[in-house]
Amino acid sequence: MKRLFLAIAPDEAQLKQLTQLQASLNGEGRLVPRGNLHMTLAFLGQCSDTQQEALSKALARLAHQGRLPAFEVTLDTLVHWSRPKILCLKGVARDPQLLSLFDLCQQLAQQQGLHTSEHSFTPHITLMRKAKTLPELKAPSLTLSGHALHLYHSQSSEQGVQYKVLSSWPLTAPKT
Repeated sequence: MKRLFLAIAPDEAQLKQLTQLQASLNGEGRLVPRGNLHMTLAFLGQCSDTQQEALSKALARLAHQGRLPAFEVTLDTLVHWSRPKILCLKGVARDPQLLSLFDLCQQLAQQQGLHTSEHSFTPHITLMRKAKTLPELKAPSLTLSGHALHLYHSQSSEQGVQYKVLSSWPLTAPKT
């Protein structure tokens, strides 16, 4: 069994912007490593090899059919969520393509008997864990463009949790 999730990875310029923001955070907590920065669309939980294979085949078929939509979302608000103790950069899901992709990921998880979200979708990238407070800091505006959907494996190691991309599928811009 593997702990898996579906997510969008920031590009190199966005990673630079995010790590600069992290460098300005002086609150108590643990910064998310650069290589782990992402925006989750579906946390899947523990997956068997059979479930992973079925999910990958379904996503490959949808990508081939051009049914995984590309999107944009602006993340521009720094928030502290006290219950999970995280500090993140969040936005509002206004792009119908993003909402469609989120719904599709949730449907695929449900079809495979995997975890589905009990919350409404809030696009965000976690910057710090074990965060105690919200720093008084103006958040930058980061526009995240989704061009590929990634299946990640969350692995525990001596260096902490590391996220490894197992598979990726291209997102398709809507036909005009």
